[in-house]
Amino acid sequence: MAGREAPADLSPAFLESFCRLLMAGEYRAAERILRTMTESRARHSRMADGILAAAARHLGAKWENDEASFGEVSIGVAQIFRLNQAFGQRNLPWVRNTDQRLAVFATLPGQGHNLGLVLAAEAFRQENWQVDLLLDTPGHDVVERVRRMRPEAVGLSISTFDRKHQMAHLVGELRALPIWFRIMLGGTAAAELAETLPKGWRVEVVQGIDTALRED
Repeated sequence: MAGREAPADLSPAFLESFCRLLMAGEYRAAERILRTMTESRARHSRMADGILAAAARHLGAKWENDEASFGEVSIGVAQIFRLNQAFGQRNLPWVRNTDQRLAVFATLPGQGHNLGLVLAAEAFRQENWQVDLLLDTPGHDVVERVRRMRPEAVGLSISTFDRKHQMAHLVGELRALPIWFRIMLGGTAAAELAETLPKGWRVEVVQGIDTALRED
């Protein structure tokens, strides 16, 4: 993403202020700024791509120069992934590649701690899986995507700050589909939630990317 071409009129002051919002996890504020800058321009998705590419490079420079912590940069990167999806990927048709195994990774609206899921999705992609990353996506849309695309694996995340009943409902809807796939549940509240789910739902709690990537 950082290799994309950025608009020529982005100032260092704008990049610094925009990245501070990203590192603070202020997704809605960053989204409003990006929408304001791109909505009246042709090829707004490409314009958004360029701004996010410049922001990614700026975050990288701040990390290399010890001007931001690992935690701050990680939060900023997670927000960039969310914005990239909102301004680009959701407007593109998505086609299943029959030559690869497919994994769907998803978070529900309001789930702010999604960096681990993003990293897991990238790890699967590096292992030659086709990956569909659905961030901040309503549960019914996740279920419909899984129903249509028939993945081999679905990755979900739940933290102590998230509403567990919403994730439990999503897992139940996924297990009601007439297809089999592996459900991986990660995050700080994964084990706690899994204990409350019916045993027949067969949800696997994963402790890290190595566990998630294991072969059945």
